[in-house]
Amino acid sequence: MNLLQIYPNLNISCEVLGVTSNSKKVRKNFIFVAIKGKKKNGKKFIKEALDHGACLIVTDQMVLRPYAHIRVKNAKKEYIRLLQLFYHYNHEIYTVGITGTDGKTTTANILNQIFNEAKSSAYIGTNGIHYLNKKIPTTHTTPTPDLFYEAYSVFKKHEINDLVMEVSSEGIIDGRIQKLEFDGAIFTNLSHEHLNSHKTMDGYFKAKAKLFQNLKPNGLAILNSDDFYATELAGHTKARVITYGLESGMYQAKNIHLSLLSSDFDVYYKGIFLAHFTLPLFGKYNIYNALAAIAYTNELGIDLKYIKKGVETLLPIDGRFMYLKNKKNITGIVDFAHTPNALLNLLSNLKEFKKGKIIMILGAQGEKDSSKRSKMGKIATNYSDITIFTSEDPKHESLFGILYDLTKSLEDKEYYMTISRREAIQLAAKLSNPNDIILITGKGNENFEQVEDYHFRHNDYTLLKSALDA
Repeated sequence: MNLLQIYPNLNISCEVLGVTSNSKKVRKNFIFVAIKGKKKNGKKFIKEALDHGACLIVTDQMVLRPYAHIRVKNAKKEYIRLLQLFYHYNHEIYTVGITGTDGKTTTANILNQIFNEAKSSAYIGTNGIHYLNKKIPTTHTTPTPDLFYEAYSVFKKHEINDLVMEVSSEGIIDGRIQKLEFDGAIFTNLSHEHLNSHKTMDGYFKAKAKLFQNLKPNGLAILNSDDFYATELAGHTKARVITYGLESGMYQAKNIHLSLLSSDFDVYYKGIFLAHFTLPLFGKYNIYNALAAIAYTNELGIDLKYIKKGVETLLPIDGRFMYLKNKKNITGIVDFAHTPNALLNLLSNLKEFKKGKIIMILGAQGEKDSSKRSKMGKIATNYSDITIFTSEDPKHESLFGILYDLTKSLEDKEYYMTISRREAIQLAAKLSNPNDIILITGKGNENFEQVEDYHFRHNDYTLLKSALDA
C-alpha cells in the first residue's frame, strides 16, 4: 500500500509497512496516528515516532513543524480507516459480539467451542486471542484496533469461519469496534459496573445498546429475558430477537441439578424439549451462559450433536472457578468475579454446598468504579463466614482508600485486613479446617499485580495451592 493511494494530494511516495498509534511500535515507513486519549496525547510522541522511521504523521491537532503530516477531522476514525485499508478488511468471517456485565468470557468460550466442533472458529476477549490451538495474551477485553485488524487478517489467511468476540462497554465508547460488522450479538446481563466511565446505569446501558443498534435486519440478537434491561434492549435493534432464561424466554433451562464441578439441565424451546445437557461448570449463572450459546447456535441451524459436544466437553476456562482440594479436604477456589452481581451469584450458589466455613479473600482494582466497592464488601461479609480484605492491583490509587471503600459500610461486622495479597492467602490457609472452602476473587489466573507503575509477580492459584499443601 503506497501513500499516494491513500493521500494523493500529499504527493509523497512511500510504501507503507505499518499503521499504529503507539510510537514505540513505529518502524521504518510506518504511519503514526497521533490520537488524544484520556491520559496521554499522541502529539507528544510524534518526535519519537519520527525517530523510529515514521513516513507520515496523521493528527486532528494543530501541527506547526515541517515534517510530513496530514491533519484530519477525527484521528480515531481515520486510524480505523487506515487499518482497514492496510489489512484489507472486508467482512468475510461470521462475527458474533458478546456483551454484558458478567458472563462474557464464559459465554464466548462455550460458543467458540461449539463453532469449532462444527467448523473452525477464533476467540478474542479477556483471555486473549485463541485460534487453531494458538493463544496470544492481550491487555484489554476488546483489543485495540491495530491488534484486532492484524489478528483478523491472520484468521482470514487460515480460512477461519467464525469469530466470537467479547465486546466491553469501555471498548465501545473508546471506538474500538467502529466500522466493524457483526452478524449477531449476545446480551448476558447488566448490573453495577464501570460507573466511573458511564456515570449512570442509563449511560452504561446506552453504551451496550450500540452493539445491537448496528446489527442488520438479517442479524441475530440473543437476549437474556430474565434481565431487567432485555425488553428495552430489544427495542434498540433491527435484528431478529431470540430470548433465553431460567424463568422466561423462548429457550429455557429446566430440571436443573448442580454439583461443585458440573451442572445438569434440560433445554426447552418454546415449551418443547430440545435436549439434556451436562455442563462441566459450577453454578446457575453458568447455565445462563451455556443457554445463550445453545440458543445462538441452534438458531443458526447447527446440528445438535455439535452443540451438545461443544457444551459437554468444554475445556476449563482460564481464571474461572479454578478448583483444588488438599489432603485435609479443604477446597480452594480462584475466580475472576469482580462485580457485585458476579460475587453475589458465586457466593449464593457456593453457600448451598458448604459443609464447613467459607473463607473469602477479595479486594478491588484501583482506578476503576469505586461506587461498587462498599456493595462488594457487604456481599462478602454477608455470605462468607470469614472475610479477608486485601490488595488487588491498586495501580496509582491509594490502597488504604480502596480498603476503606470496601469496609466503610460494615457496621457490627468482623473481618481481617492486610495490604499483602500473599499474606491474605497464607492467613486463609491458617484459618481453614477440613470441609472449609477458601474463595479468592478478582484476579482469576493473572500472573501480576500492579502497584503504581510496578508489576509484581503474583498468581492466586499458585499461592493458594502452595499454602494449602503446606
